[in-house]
Amino acid sequence: MPTIITNSSNGAHPRELILIGGGHTHVLLLRKLSENPLHDVRMTMVSDFEYAAYSGMLPGLISGFYQQTELLIDLRHLCRLANVQFIHAKACGMNLKQKQVLLDSGAASLAADLVSINVGGLPDTGGVEGAKSWAIPSKPVPRLLKGWASTMAAAENSTGQLQIILVGGGAGGVELALAMRSRLPHAEFTIIHSEPCLLSGHNSRARHIVHNLLLERNVAAITGAKVVEVMPDSVRLDDGQRLAADFVFWVTQAVPPPWLGESGLDITREGFIRVKPTLQAINYPWIFAAGDAASIENRKLPRSGVFAVRMAKPLEHNLRAYLAGRLLKEYKPQRHSLSLIGTADGRAIASYSDLAARSAFFWWLKNRIDRRFMRQFQ
Repeated sequence: MPTIITNSSNGAHPRELILIGGGHTHVLLLRKLSENPLHDVRMTMVSDFEYAAYSGMLPGLISGFYQQTELLIDLRHLCRLANVQFIHAKACGMNLKQKQVLLDSGAASLAADLVSINVGGLPDTGGVEGAKSWAIPSKPVPRLLKGWASTMAAAENSTGQLQIILVGGGAGGVELALAMRSRLPHAEFTIIHSEPCLLSGHNSRARHIVHNLLLERNVAAITGAKVVEVMPDSVRLDDGQRLAADFVFWVTQAVPPPWLGESGLDITREGFIRVKPTLQAINYPWIFAAGDAASIENRKLPRSGVFAVRMAKPLEHNLRAYLAGRLLKEYKPQRHSLSLIGTADGRAIASYSDLAARSAFFWWLKNRIDRRFMRQFQ
């Protein structure tokens, strides 16, 4: 790919807005821009994936409820609608002094007047020996689906009982385990979670429902334990225990790509971009960040698609305001958010504040919300 350098600082050319990543916030931003374009601004999206997968429907895909095409968003098509150039490449850094986005395609770089970052991360392996070689990460989605296809093929050809381990017992890990169990009823599943209980961050009622449901589905759970090594046929825990494993899925909290900190951006200890409530990076007002890549100062938010989706509106407003020289608004997240966890049986768990329940109605509601989200891009 040829080097792409523009310079619009003298006002002779349209200003350059670079969108890095095709996360939930950015796909909604593109849809809004297709309806109400920015003027005198040249926009470019950089993404290493041409299709963005809607994570809310992923467990439903694993359990066989959805087809893969139903949860994929065509980023090229969406960019065409919004009059945004799409570059299929991976961002690998930024030159903050020269205001350039660096790509992994050789000498390519993009000059920017304004940047918005909405990149996904990879599950945190924490330097666990063998994890990158033998564990299947839950992100990016194509790697998870490839690993799941291998698991299904092994189950069809195996005469014994597959041993499947999921590392990470948050809502994502639990929902994925239940989805997998529904497709492989004869496999043996174990969730390993480093915290004292599963579903940390949710109320005790939700945790009680999950505890009973896992017992009912014969899914084992080991809490308060860490995986310290992944091998081709087993994992080793920090207490020395070794568990047989045909497949290991890594479903821990995702961490952002390391180039964010390596570029000189102010980041948290975990690697997230420190942003103001306006979603502007600390010390770099021309850089915005949203979704999983961002950490709002003095506000601890769950890493949830619910918050990423709701950042799209304030992000759009503030990008427009910045370009127009107007006052920016603060993003004010809701105090509580409704979490819907599918249980792969036509029901779902609803968790909100101190309340939780499981019913078919909540699955209907979850399916309705997810399909309504996807209809915006079809």
